[in-house]
Amino acid sequence: MSGLFTILLMSTCLGLGCFTVGMLPLFFVFSKIHLTRLSILGTGLLLGAALGVIIPEGIETLSKSHPSALPTSRIALSLLTGFTFMLLIEQFTSHDTHSSHPDVPAISVTSPRATTHFDINLSRLENGPDVTERFRPDLDTATFGEPRRSERAYPLTLGLTVHGLADGLALGVSALERTESDLSFVVFLALVIHKAPTVLALTTSLLSSSLPRAECKKHVAFFSASTPLGALVSYALFSFLGAGGNGELSGTALLISGGTFLYVATVLQPISHTSAPSEEKEVNKLTRALLMVAGMFLPFAIGAVLGHGHEHSRTDSPPVAMA
Repeated sequence: MSGLFTILLMSTCLGLGCFTVGMLPLFFVFSKIHLTRLSILGTGLLLGAALGVIIPEGIETLSKSHPSALPTSRIALSLLTGFTFMLLIEQFTSHDTHSSHPDVPAISVTSPRATTHFDINLSRLENGPDVTERFRPDLDTATFGEPRRSERAYPLTLGLTVHGLADGLALGVSALERTESDLSFVVFLALVIHKAPTVLALTTSLLSSSLPRAECKKHVAFFSASTPLGALVSYALFSFLGAGGNGELSGTALLISGGTFLYVATVLQPISHTSAPSEEKEVNKLTRALLMVAGMFLPFAIGAVLGHGHEHSRTDSPPVAMA
């Protein structure tokens, strides 16, 4: 299967699947505990995909381009670049402002008519299950003395869309001709599980902000298209730059995408959900740990079943000297 066909197929399935899941809150009410469990599993999958598949693949690809010495400095710089990239995206798409609830981060949105505030940021929306509690009509009116405005939905969608574009980097790079086909499948699986609770939380938030259902569908469609678009653009860009035949470039791109996954898994979806004490009671520590560990090892297990390994690839190459 060619890389172009792979990325087109996976991007289409990811976009349609994300939109379909996002439409479900319009017709059904979901159990908070089930969304919490799915979010925990998705976090584990992102960690497992980054640490068990993407980063080892990137290091292996780079080492083939440097048979005499492993470029440890380049590896570290690439990972830091990806992590910092996501950090900057969140900092510039989520702005903490002063409110009467200092323990709840808020986003400030300035429009030609007024400045509005709402008690949620991207990291809390990524966590998913408790977003409906952040949009209480009584809290909104009592705190700010004005009715809710549908304009508050736009920065939520915009911020998550930017994150979605960055998530597409990993899928696009993994589908390059030089990389293994199972790598793109593992990344695709991790993104599918990760996107499900996020898009459910987005739809619930949009409905809670009094946005008409027709407008909700447009916002969900916009977000659903972000990761497929990011994947297609990154695939086209790196293909144009010759990454498919350039191990150094493709390895660097894989490590950067691994760094973005690490940020999303460890910062935007923290392992310890200390901000949601009610969820701790619903999902006990053992269940949380089992779901997290299962998610972390699942990408590695899939790669092993599909026959992709890293340790046998350097048997015909000279020993690598550490830089």
